[in-house]
Amino acid sequence: MSKLDLFNNLMILAASDGFAREEIEYLAAKSHLWGISANDVEAAIVGSEEGEIFLPETQSEREELLREMIRLMAADGHLSDLEKRICATASARMDFTFKQFEQILNSLLESK
Repeated sequence: MSKLDLFNNLMILAASDGFAREEIEYLAAKSHLWGISANDVEAAIVGSEEGEIFLPETQSEREELLREMIRLMAADGHLSDLEKRICATASARMDFTFKQFEQILNSLLESK
């Protein structure tokens, strides 16, 4: 999965409940870190309202996506019900068990 695909997925998640300031800051930092152009950021914003999360094929890419989704959700200190449902649905569609999801979530919370 390219960093642009990953960024687009995160943009869709952030748009699901409206963009919080912290989420925008997180996405801005990621776009800079991953070398995503302003044009691609703009396209991601436009596409976020109608987009569907793209699920990667490899397990390592799926785990990276899930980790980034959780980090984004936690950026504003508020996990909306819609964000939780999207993340849980994506996790299930990527064939993670609930136990695996919990382990990933807990490892991220412990590293803070």
